[in-house]
Amino acid sequence: MKREDFNNAMVQNVYDVPDLLIEQCAKIEKDARLVISTPEIFDLTRILITGCGDSYAAALAMKPALEYLTGIPTEVILTVDLARYTPAELLARKHGTTLVLAVSNSGAVARVAEAIKRAGNYGCLTVAVTGNKESKLAKAAKKVVPLSIPRFVSGNGVRSYLVSMLSLLIIAIRLGEVWGRYTMETTQHYLDAICAYSMAFKKSLNELDMQMFEIAKRNASKELFDFIGSGGNYGTAWFSQAKMIEATGEWATYADTESWLHLNCFLKHLSRKFTIIYASSKGPELSRSLEMISAISEMKEELYVITDGKSLKVPSQVAVIVIPECEQQWLWPLLNYLPVSLLAGYLCELKGEAYGRGGRDNWQACGTTKWLTDSEIHIL
Repeated sequence: MKREDFNNAMVQNVYDVPDLLIEQCAKIEKDARLVISTPEIFDLTRILITGCGDSYAAALAMKPALEYLTGIPTEVILTVDLARYTPAELLARKHGTTLVLAVSNSGAVARVAEAIKRAGNYGCLTVAVTGNKESKLAKAAKKVVPLSIPRFVSGNGVRSYLVSMLSLLIIAIRLGEVWGRYTMETTQHYLDAICAYSMAFKKSLNELDMQMFEIAKRNASKELFDFIGSGGNYGTAWFSQAKMIEATGEWATYADTESWLHLNCFLKHLSRKFTIIYASSKGPELSRSLEMISAISEMKEELYVITDGKSLKVPSQVAVIVIPECEQQWLWPLLNYLPVSLLAGYLCELKGEAYGRGGRDNWQACGTTKWLTDSEIHIL
């Protein structure tokens, strides 16, 4: 069984990501730098990030970075909650301004446009991060950070997810610089660190690809997938379960490193289950991750640990997937989703599946975006 025979769009997209990151880093930094003015930045007292699907995962992944870089309390909020459930008095603040960042590459999802329009009506500074300046979202927002992702074979969101995360990260770097938390030289250092992380990943991709193909072959019969991570890695876990569902149609879930031991540990059918935990060697949750790894090992469950620490001490029966480390721990989620993207692509092929069930049979209703884009909008 040769890896080349199972080449697929997700794998092709993964290989394109490192170069895309470097190209987009310079472009987004240039396009986003002056979108929010200096007086507007000085008036900010809170940041809300919203989005659906992969965009929501991108917000979760970058939340720690935004708080670290800006020093401003940051909340990731579901679009339906922002649009329909958040009390008006929590949006209409008496002191300072709430920045609402809405992420959607297409800008066409009705609920995101609804949420950003409502937030704007109550005095929030609304910014659309989108690849379509004529979209519902862009027209509903007060400002737009434009995205322009070069065309490539469709890869189940692998590339657009990167650009969504990168956009939020670069906006955060700019906010922190204006606030005086660091100098322009430090800003450039952070941008250089992003590119260095990308180049390190590019060098490791072929070996990582071979490893993930072997893991896919070993686990092609698995039907239950569990992903675990905390901090920014919680976003990675969310994205991982989404890609596994879309690519294979199998059951998948996600949890943080504390919640797993309260709930997901009780899932049955362990012989049919496959678990991945994201454990950064620099992460503040590492001690808890190691405790969980020991617990799962005792349960004799198929477990893989994705880490940037070559010397991470885990039980001998636990498989470790080592990926490049980065200078700042909050940068790690920017690329640590790539191993599972490779895995999901190979499992899709090995299982004889099609992304999103190919929009066939019972899934025809899900094969169209109308339920996302044509949903009735209510501004409350």
